[in-house]
Amino acid sequence: MGLELYAKVEELFLDKEAAYILWGKFIEILKDYEIKGVLDIGCGSGDFCMLAKNEGIDVFGVDLSKNQVKRALKKGCNCETLDVCNLDKNFDSAVAIFDVVNYMNEDELKKFFECVRNVINRYFIFDINTLYAMEELAVGTLKAEDENRFSVLYSEFEDNKLITEITLFEKKSDECYVKTQKSIIQYFHSINKIEKISKMELIEIIPISLYGSEEAEKLIVVMKI
Repeated sequence: MGLELYAKVEELFLDKEAAYILWGKFIEILKDYEIKGVLDIGCGSGDFCMLAKNEGIDVFGVDLSKNQVKRALKKGCNCETLDVCNLDKNFDSAVAIFDVVNYMNEDELKKFFECVRNVINRYFIFDINTLYAMEELAVGTLKAEDENRFSVLYSEFEDNKLITEITLFEKKSDECYVKTQKSIIQYFHSINKIEKISKMELIEIIPISLYGSEEAEKLIVVMKI
């Protein structure tokens, strides 16, 4: 599974400074809307969970990646390896941070929003990548390594899809590396499409730039049941 492989290399490529800007903005929004308890969909390795907990926000996280959830649990997050569609309890509100929505095609998104509507009572707050971010900024090659790993991401954007090929070389001995290669796809979704598919009330759209671009790279979307 491509997303599971990406989970293994995410820390090599994650721009922590940009991440903290985005996480901080989500916490600011949660406070503005007086949200004290939240479901974190696609919680990843738990950094947002811990930041929110430190701000007095009760967080329960779910993620499809076992590796990510293991990391989050070690940090002290309350989370499970679980699909949001399989949750059997309700939450005041939910968030989905760092491209969660962009990893789903239109059919998957319809099902996803249906599941979200079934488990929250008030707000769903999430980010989506702008066309500028996907078409201009995300394409090309990125390389990163540490003492035990070397990874390359190669991305192309076509037909509203950003296809990223992930290549990972993991060191197994002094002279032996194991190669793994898989692809992931992100889909561009316009606000109009999101509003139609979600069947929720659009409350607010907040443009945000994480890397100093003149144009917004992300839109934070606040929707209400």
